[in-house]
Amino acid sequence: MEDLQVLSKLGFDIDALREYQIICLPENVDDVSPSLQLLDSEDSITLSKLLKEQGVKCANSYDLGLETNVFERRGVDIWLGSIWILSHMALPVFTGVVGRLLGEKIQKKLEPAKNIDKLETAKVHADINIIDGKVSTASIKYNGDSETFLKLLNGINDSEKNVGD
Repeated sequence: MEDLQVLSKLGFDIDALREYQIICLPENVDDVSPSLQLLDSEDSITLSKLLKEQGVKCANSYDLGLETNVFERRGVDIWLGSIWILSHMALPVFTGVVGRLLGEKIQKKLEPAKNIDKLETAKVHADINIIDGKVSTASIKYNGDSETFLKLLNGINDSEKNVGD
Protein backbone atom coordinates (compact mmCIF):
# COMPACT_ATOMS: atom_id res chain seq x y z
CA MET A 1 0.00 0.00 0.00
CA GLU A 2 1.90 2.97 -1.28
CA ASP A 3 -0.30 5.47 0.60
CA LEU A 4 0.51 3.76 3.88
CA GLN A 5 4.22 4.47 3.39
CA VAL A 6 3.67 7.69 5.41
CA LEU A 7 2.71 5.44 8.30
CA SER A 8 5.60 3.03 7.78
CA LYS A 9 8.00 6.01 7.97
CA LEU A 10 6.63 6.63 11.48
CA GLY A 11 7.57 3.09 12.39
CA PHE A 12 4.22 1.36 11.95
CA ASP A 13 4.13 -2.24 10.80
CA ILE A 14 1.88 -2.11 7.73
CA ASP A 15 0.79 -5.72 8.26
CA ALA A 16 -0.27 -4.92 11.84
CA LEU A 17 -2.35 -1.97 10.62
CA ARG A 18 -4.39 -4.27 8.38
CA GLU A 19 -6.21 -5.63 11.43
CA TYR A 20 -7.97 -2.27 11.76
CA GLN A 21 -10.84 -0.85 9.74
CA ILE A 22 -10.15 2.79 10.63
CA ILE A 23 -7.09 4.55 12.02
CA CYS A 24 -7.44 8.00 13.64
CA LEU A 25 -4.11 9.79 13.73
CA PRO A 26 -2.85 13.26 14.69
CA GLU A 27 -3.60 16.07 12.28
CA ASN A 28 0.10 16.76 11.71
CA VAL A 29 1.14 13.13 11.04
CA ASP A 30 2.16 13.97 7.45
CA ASP A 31 4.27 16.96 8.50
CA VAL A 32 6.07 15.52 11.49
CA SER A 33 9.81 15.86 11.81
CA PRO A 34 12.19 15.04 14.66
CA SER A 35 11.80 18.59 15.98
CA LEU A 36 7.98 18.58 15.90
CA GLN A 37 5.64 16.85 18.33
CA LEU A 38 2.60 14.94 17.09
CA LEU A 39 -0.62 16.70 18.10
CA ASP A 40 -3.85 14.79 18.64
CA SER A 41 -7.09 16.72 18.87
CA GLU A 42 -9.76 15.97 21.45
CA ASP A 43 -12.18 15.49 18.56
CA SER A 44 -10.01 12.81 16.96
CA ILE A 45 -9.78 10.91 20.25
CA THR A 46 -13.54 11.18 20.77
CA LEU A 47 -14.15 9.97 17.20
CA SER A 48 -12.04 6.86 17.75
CA LYS A 49 -13.86 6.08 21.02
CA LEU A 50 -17.27 6.45 19.37
CA LEU A 51 -16.22 4.22 16.47
CA LYS A 52 -15.02 1.55 18.90
CA GLU A 53 -18.36 1.76 20.75
CA GLN A 54 -20.08 0.99 17.44
CA GLY A 55 -17.95 -2.14 16.93
CA VAL A 56 -15.50 -0.70 14.41
CA LYS A 57 -11.95 -2.02 14.68
CA CYS A 58 -10.40 1.39 15.17
CA ALA A 59 -6.98 2.47 16.40
CA ASN A 60 -5.81 5.86 17.57
CA SER A 61 -2.36 7.17 18.46
CA TYR A 62 -2.48 5.62 21.92
CA ASP A 63 -3.43 2.19 20.56
CA LEU A 64 -0.52 2.34 18.12
CA GLY A 65 2.01 3.42 20.74
CA LEU A 66 2.59 6.95 19.47
CA GLU A 67 3.66 9.61 21.91
CA THR A 68 1.43 12.60 21.26
CA ASN A 69 0.22 15.71 22.99
CA VAL A 70 -3.50 16.38 23.09
CA PHE A 71 -4.40 19.73 21.63
CA GLU A 72 -7.60 21.27 23.00
CA ARG A 73 -9.28 23.93 20.95
CA ARG A 74 -12.08 25.94 22.45
CA GLY A 75 -13.80 27.21 19.31
CA VAL A 76 -16.76 25.67 17.57
CA ASP A 77 -14.62 24.10 14.81
CA ILE A 78 -14.20 20.32 14.73
CA TRP A 79 -10.69 18.92 14.20
CA LEU A 80 -10.81 15.24 13.21
CA GLY A 81 -7.15 14.79 12.34
CA SER A 82 -5.84 12.30 9.79
CA ILE A 83 -8.31 9.47 9.27
CA TRP A 84 -7.38 6.32 7.38
CA ILE A 85 -10.33 4.16 6.31
CA LEU A 86 -8.90 0.76 5.48
CA SER A 87 -12.19 -1.11 5.09
CA HIS A 88 -15.10 0.15 3.02
CA MET A 89 -17.43 -1.87 5.25
CA ALA A 90 -16.74 0.64 8.04
CA LEU A 91 -17.68 3.65 5.90
CA PRO A 92 -21.43 3.73 6.73
CA VAL A 93 -20.72 3.49 10.46
CA PHE A 94 -18.02 6.15 10.14
CA THR A 95 -20.44 8.51 8.39
CA GLY A 96 -23.10 7.99 11.07
CA VAL A 97 -20.67 8.46 13.95
CA VAL A 98 -19.19 11.62 12.41
CA GLY A 99 -22.69 13.04 11.94
CA ARG A 100 -23.53 12.35 15.57
CA LEU A 101 -20.21 13.79 16.78
CA LEU A 102 -20.65 16.96 14.74
CA GLY A 103 -24.21 17.48 15.94
CA GLU A 104 -23.34 16.93 19.61
CA LYS A 105 -20.21 19.05 19.55
CA ILE A 106 -21.77 21.98 17.75
CA GLN A 107 -24.82 21.90 20.03
CA LYS A 108 -22.64 21.75 23.14
CA LYS A 109 -20.51 24.69 21.98
CA LEU A 110 -23.57 26.76 21.10
CA GLU A 111 -25.57 26.16 24.30
CA PRO A 112 -23.68 28.64 26.49
CA ALA A 113 -23.84 31.33 23.83
CA LYS A 114 -27.38 30.48 22.71
CA ASN A 115 -26.31 31.87 19.36
CA ILE A 116 -27.58 29.68 16.55
CA ASP A 117 -25.91 31.90 13.92
CA LYS A 118 -22.57 30.37 14.89
CA LEU A 119 -23.76 27.01 13.57
CA GLU A 120 -23.12 28.20 10.03
CA THR A 121 -19.56 29.22 10.90
CA ALA A 122 -18.62 25.85 12.40
CA LYS A 123 -15.90 24.31 10.25
CA VAL A 124 -14.68 20.74 10.00
CA HIS A 125 -10.97 20.07 9.52
CA ALA A 126 -10.11 16.55 8.40
CA ASP A 127 -7.68 14.67 6.22
CA ILE A 128 -9.35 11.46 5.05
CA ASN A 129 -7.64 8.65 3.17
CA ILE A 130 -9.76 5.78 1.91
CA ILE A 131 -7.80 2.73 0.85
CA ASP A 132 -9.12 -0.25 -1.08
CA GLY A 133 -6.66 -3.12 -0.98
CA LYS A 134 -3.44 -1.69 -2.38
CA VAL A 135 -4.95 1.32 -4.12
CA SER A 136 -6.04 4.65 -2.69
CA THR A 137 -9.58 5.36 -3.83
CA ALA A 138 -9.90 8.77 -2.21
CA SER A 139 -7.79 11.30 -0.40
CA ILE A 140 -9.66 14.32 0.90
CA LYS A 141 -8.25 17.25 2.81
CA TYR A 142 -11.32 19.11 4.03
CA ASN A 143 -11.58 22.50 5.73
CA GLY A 144 -15.14 23.71 5.43
CA ASP A 145 -18.65 23.72 6.80
CA SER A 146 -20.06 20.68 8.58
CA GLU A 147 -23.15 20.34 6.37
CA THR A 148 -21.09 20.03 3.18
CA PHE A 149 -18.70 17.63 4.94
CA LEU A 150 -21.56 15.29 5.80
CA LYS A 151 -22.89 15.49 2.22
CA LEU A 152 -19.40 14.61 0.99
CA LEU A 153 -19.21 11.58 3.29
CA ASN A 154 -22.70 10.46 2.29
CA GLY A 155 -21.73 10.85 -1.38
CA ILE A 156 -18.69 8.62 -0.89
CA ASN A 157 -20.80 6.10 0.99
CA ASP A 158 -23.45 6.08 -1.77
CA SER A 159 -20.84 5.67 -4.52
CA GLU A 160 -19.41 2.68 -2.66
CA LYS A 161 -22.87 1.09 -2.53
CA ASN A 162 -23.29 1.56 -6.29
CA VAL A 163 -19.92 -0.04 -7.05
CA GLY A 164 -21.03 -3.26 -5.36
CA ASP A 165 -24.39 -3.41 -7.18
